[in-house]
Amino acid sequence: MKVEFFISGRIIDNILDVSTKFNPIDNAPEFVLKPLDYLIGFIRQKKPEDVESFVDGLMQIYDVKVKSDYFAEKGIELQPLLIEYKNIVYHPDLSRLALNYYIQVLKVSKEKDWYSDVDIVWRGFHYAILHPHYYNLQTLIEVMGREEAVKLWKMFVTNYRIDNRSPPEPPFVELKTLYEERRKEKEDGSWKVIHTMLADGKYAYLNVNCTWMRALEDLPDDEIKYYICCYGDYEDARNFHNNIILTMEHTLAQGDRYCSRVMHDTRVDYDLQHPPIEFWDELYLLKDAESNE
Repeated sequence: MKVEFFISGRIIDNILDVSTKFNPIDNAPEFVLKPLDYLIGFIRQKKPEDVESFVDGLMQIYDVKVKSDYFAEKGIELQPLLIEYKNIVYHPDLSRLALNYYIQVLKVSKEKDWYSDVDIVWRGFHYAILHPHYYNLQTLIEVMGREEAVKLWKMFVTNYRIDNRSPPEPPFVELKTLYEERRKEKEDGSWKVIHTMLADGKYAYLNVNCTWMRALEDLPDDEIKYYICCYGDYEDARNFHNNIILTMEHTLAQGDRYCSRVMHDTRVDYDLQHPPIEFWDELYLLKDAESNE
C-alpha cells in the first residue's frame, strides 16, 4: 500500500498496571459529578417520569459494589462537593455511593491526602472514568428498555459534549495542519494509531488497539461499551471546527480488529463516504511498519 502515513503510540501490554499521579478530589467533578448531574437533569427534561426509577436503579447497583463509606472514614463532608450541582445535590445518597465507588476503584487509602496527587495505576484511572458511564447506561436500559435508553444516551452524550466544549489549542487551521502537528509530536501513548491524509480535508486514522476496551473486558455488554467509549467521538470531532464531520464504521468495541475513522472538513471535502473495508485492511497491515515520513 503506497500511502504517506505515520504511526503514533504503541501497545503497552501492562499499561493498566503502570503507575501514574492523580488528584482524587480535583478530578471527581469531571469523572463522576458533572456527567451524573447532567444526565439526571437530561432525564428530567426528556423523561421526567423515569428520574426516580433511574436514581433508585443506579443506587441498587452501587449498593452491591461499594464496600465502605470511604468519605466518612476519611472525614470529608460531601456537601461542599455537591453544592454547585443543581440535580445531584438533591440525591446525596446516590452521590455518596458514586463517589465512594470512584475512590474504591482508584484504590486510594485514607492515609493519603486526597486533595493532592497520589500514586494510582492506570487500571484504577480507567475504571474510575468508564465504570460510572457503563452503570449509568445499564440502569437506563433497565428502566426504559434498550431502544429508548440508547436513543436518550446518544442525545445526552452529544449535548453534554456541546455544553462542555473547549476550543482546541493551538487554534484549528485545517486537517493537513493538524496531521503535520501530530506527526511532529509523535505521541508515545498506549494507543497505537496509524494516520494518513487521503485528500485535502480528509484525515483518516486507524486504532490498532484500545486501552479503554482492555479496561472494560470484564464487563459483559458490548453495546454499552460501544456507546460509552466510541459514540462521543462524533461530536468530539467538531471540537476542532463546526465543519468537521467524523465517519466511523469499524470499532474494536463492536468486535472488529481495529477502529476506523475519517475526519472530513466539509469546507473542502464534500464526499463523506467512508473508505471501503479493503482500504482499512491494507492500512492495518502497516501496523508493524516504520512511518514513511
